[in-house]
Amino acid sequence: MSVKLNQIIQIIETHAPEKLAEDWDNVGLQVGSRQQIIKRILLTLDITAEVVDEAVKKQADLIIAHHPFIFNGLKTLSTDWEKGQIIAQLIKNDVAVYVAHTNLDKAARGLNHYLAEIMGLEKIKTLEPSNPTAYYKLVVFTPVEASPKIIEVLGKNGAGAIGDYDYCTYRSPGTGTFRPLEGAKPFIGDLNKLTSVSEDRIEAIVAAPDLKNLIAALKRNHPYEEMAYDVIALENGGLINENGLGKIGVLSQPMDAADFIANTKERLGLVALRGAGKVPDIVRRVAICSGAGADMIGLAKAKRADVLITGDLKHHDGQRALENNIWVLDAGHYGTEKWVTNCFQQILTAGLADACPEMIVAETARDFIVNY
Repeated sequence: MSVKLNQIIQIIETHAPEKLAEDWDNVGLQVGSRQQIIKRILLTLDITAEVVDEAVKKQADLIIAHHPFIFNGLKTLSTDWEKGQIIAQLIKNDVAVYVAHTNLDKAARGLNHYLAEIMGLEKIKTLEPSNPTAYYKLVVFTPVEASPKIIEVLGKNGAGAIGDYDYCTYRSPGTGTFRPLEGAKPFIGDLNKLTSVSEDRIEAIVAAPDLKNLIAALKRNHPYEEMAYDVIALENGGLINENGLGKIGVLSQPMDAADFIANTKERLGLVALRGAGKVPDIVRRVAICSGAGADMIGLAKAKRADVLITGDLKHHDGQRALENNIWVLDAGHYGTEKWVTNCFQQILTAGLADACPEMIVAETARDFIVNY
């Protein structure tokens, strides 16, 4: 199957909006056009010369990567150096590049959630919630016969999206009264006469960024000359926000430390683990942060984790783990993030269904750290 690149981007950014990315990051479309037709996608953690050669050889139209290929500003595209050569090869062969990095790390159902599921965790929550969205309850009053149309407008414009559900509304009947004055052009009723109408009160939650456009769409579709509505600020954003770094959850069955090490290596496909801090007798509550997550040591302890799984552990991180009386396992940056290709596959397969282009995982992607 084939789709426009823009459709692929929309699916990914539904799960991992660009606004979630850290300010220092560089995510999104880095090479190519949103109008490009995509038939085959190469998935990878990093973009290297070998990965691009593989994409060209296997006739991929798009590379989706986790780590940005273009990170800092480029001052030259000279092909006398490797990055210039790679960009020239991408453009010459019509291979687009799209990156989802810290936005995918922080997404509620992003890479860290996928890792938590691989580890068999239950009752998964975000370790460090961030960027909470402000929510409002929008209440619209409408004649009963217009209710289906109003509910459709609400749903199409993002209102009533709660977890894995959308078009969530609450509808209650009542009686509305009004008196049209001189100059009015009422949909129902006569000038200067009090009118009673059977109406529905329709309520839905709506994210702050969607509110303005939603109200405008409702007014265009509402039968009344003057639409009656209420906008009520909610605290839900801070309470239900699951975007942020890391995840924490519990094992269905507690394990001793030795069994947990063996279980972690098996589930993450590792031959070795590094560790630091105080080893617990029993492991039940597990925190995980892909990539370099040593900054989470204190937070993992505060949230009563028995162990934190992350990567790139340094000497002083190990000392801090010991001082915080928490166990930390270093599964490596690559070891925790190589699973991003599976995460991308899951997102695109669910979002594009039968229209999804062929996806292949880069065979040349590798860990840059070598154990001798």
